[in-house]
Amino acid sequence: MRALLVAIVALAAGCSPPAATTTETPEAPATAPAADATTQALLNVLTPLTAAEVGKPVSLRANTVNVRDEWAYVDASVLNADGSPIDWTTTNLASRYENGAMDTGGGLHALLKNENGTWVLLEHVIAPTDVAWIDWAATHGVPPDVLGLPSN
Repeated sequence: MRALLVAIVALAAGCSPPAATTTETPEAPATAPAADATTQALLNVLTPLTAAEVGKPVSLRANTVNVRDEWAYVDASVLNADGSPIDWTTTNLASRYENGAMDTGGGLHALLKNENGTWVLLEHVIAPTDVAWIDWAATHGVPPDVLGLPSN
């Protein structure tokens, strides 16, 4: 029985293609592209305002950025300044977090308008438990699809 097993293994090894060899240098892994200039400008407006509300230095990672004409909608993750997840119990929003009045994902949703070349924050919400931006279209006249909402 052992001889049969050795023969099967040898046959399988003999039928296997040889290991691939190459003299080419492997490509360096792709890195994530830097945020485009508009996205970075929007994050530059939002980061200090968010940090002030949260009560500690933060960084924002853009998940969705919709820009059309003078309007911009940003959905971003709020992180510690070093990019690690925030412990919301150590922030100015701890009470909201502990009472279940925050989405534990900690997302930021913001509506900005470009006024004479400057992005101005009109509305924002951190970690809402509902679609808090649903009325921003009617309030500000922004097209609903910029906010990721269906057009009526």
